[in-house]
Amino acid sequence: MTQVVSIFERIGLGGGGKVKAVLHRMNALSEMAEFDAILLNLDHSPSQKLNFAELQANGTIARKVRMLTLPEACYTAAREAGVQPFTGFPEFDRIKTKGSKTTYFKNDTPVMVDKTRQTPIGTVTRRNVPDDSRDLNYTLIDGAVYQLVLHNADGTMETTDYVNALPIRWTKSRGREFVIGKNLITDTICRMHRIHRQNLFEMIALENPVVFFDGVTSAYLASVTKGPRALFLHADHRSPVGKIVPRSKFLIENFKGEVIITSTDVHKAKIETDVIPAADVHVIPHFCESGQPSGVERKHLVTVSRLELTGKPIHDCIEAFCLIKDDFPDVDYLIYGVGAGQQQLSDQISRLACEDRVTLAGYTKDPLAVFQNALASVYPTTTEGFGLSILEALANGCPVISNDVNYGPREMIKPGKNGELVPLGNIPETAQAMRRVLLEPNRYQQGTSIGLDRYTRQAYLSNYRSIVNKLVAGGAAGTD
Repeated sequence: MTQVVSIFERIGLGGGGKVKAVLHRMNALSEMAEFDAILLNLDHSPSQKLNFAELQANGTIARKVRMLTLPEACYTAAREAGVQPFTGFPEFDRIKTKGSKTTYFKNDTPVMVDKTRQTPIGTVTRRNVPDDSRDLNYTLIDGAVYQLVLHNADGTMETTDYVNALPIRWTKSRGREFVIGKNLITDTICRMHRIHRQNLFEMIALENPVVFFDGVTSAYLASVTKGPRALFLHADHRSPVGKIVPRSKFLIENFKGEVIITSTDVHKAKIETDVIPAADVHVIPHFCESGQPSGVERKHLVTVSRLELTGKPIHDCIEAFCLIKDDFPDVDYLIYGVGAGQQQLSDQISRLACEDRVTLAGYTKDPLAVFQNALASVYPTTTEGFGLSILEALANGCPVISNDVNYGPREMIKPGKNGELVPLGNIPETAQAMRRVLLEPNRYQQGTSIGLDRYTRQAYLSNYRSIVNKLVAGGAAGTD
């Protein structure tokens, strides 16, 4: 069985198009008997295991997908190096338990306090051990030490990560900023976060896995990765004004791996024109299946997006909707998502006095149902590698009004047939596009099946099976 790994900085309960795309890949690979799909999480905090368990419970992540944290992936190396398990808890001679709280005493002095709860990942115990002027805060899972967090008087925080009580990684941080770290297997000290991770990454004991790197976030680890490597570019390598982004150019031209993948033919062609890729570029389009028909009459315009207004100008769409809303009194505009721009949008809605017609509906766990019940989707974006929400909408009979940007919008949307493309920042034209779709919603809805054949689950599975098998064999196949 071939191990196929995708790397996450950390895993949350939400996520945008990139996160969805990676999870779709993991779920698809887990369906194939020849692959062992592994999500490699660089974060080791207990909340990450709980998040993963919840995502599996609600069906977002398939049951056959496994998660390993970076320290867990180094466990075999730690055992082989002779790292000894932690045994440093204080001695005690009396225990007092009340509900979920257990206090340990030595000579009638409390030396340790546990608070325990049952969770989907097992018995989680928060253990507090007083130590002079500070407290040591441990987390144990099923009785084994998992993590130690220590808050210092100078505002720094020290974190030690354990696997089955073996100490693997130590870091000191201030706020969210890395200060210093230590590989506890080799006692190597690192003063740069990336070097610290690379130092541990070299010790991963997997069986010659195929490793996927998604964008610039984790690609720096490719140089120390054992086994075939693939870089998936989810975002444009050009800025919204058309300039090549230096960071993206460097990544594409210096990637230490065997293949680079993008999701559209347009992006592949542009990459090969703009830069000199370090590996062959292939195309694997995303996929989306339609949900179960709701039987509910379609109503309203919707947007499903992160509320990050620099890259997702939802505020322009609100302005545009207000220009035509009086002509369509039965149509409201519902905006699903969360993000840093939420307050700005709320203020805009109040300023325009359109609270009765424009709603910030919060995060949705079921975007397919949203699209199934909508007249049309409005997809504002300044630059797009693919635009999974566009495909999700079209696959569920919902036409899409999007900004006319590379790459997914131009590849999937056929103006006048399954949606409309509008110039970036042109609010009057956005309003007119809304008007055109709302005047003939049935005609646009009937056109949403155009071109969907290449985005089927079967095509997607075939593409990934082909690329992974060729990487294992020492080459790279043409896809799509």
